Amino acid sequence: MLPVLHLTAIRSTIHYSARISHEELYALFVGYGYTPYFVEGSEPESMHQAMAATMEHCVLEIRKVQEKARQTGEAFRPRWPMIILRSPKGWTGA
Repeated sequence: MLPVLHLTAIRSTIHYSARISHEELYALFVGYGYTPYFVEGSEPESMHQAMAATMEHCVLEIRKVQEKARQTGEAFRPRWPMIILRSPKGWTGA
């Protein structure tokens, strides 16, 4: 599973987590045990390409963790990847 946190303005208000700085969000999710990757922007084509590249990178990271677990059989706590997506309100059609 690859968690994706989508931050955008919600209706007429902005959710508190959308106001947190890039650095604070990074620190927060590192503290939760994740490696966060940010996809940010407002141009659909470049956002699509950035999201696809980031998802591919994350899937490869997940596969590396799985491979290590299968090869070593050791118990360890991996730092799983996650994506933080920032897009303008209404951009996704939601």
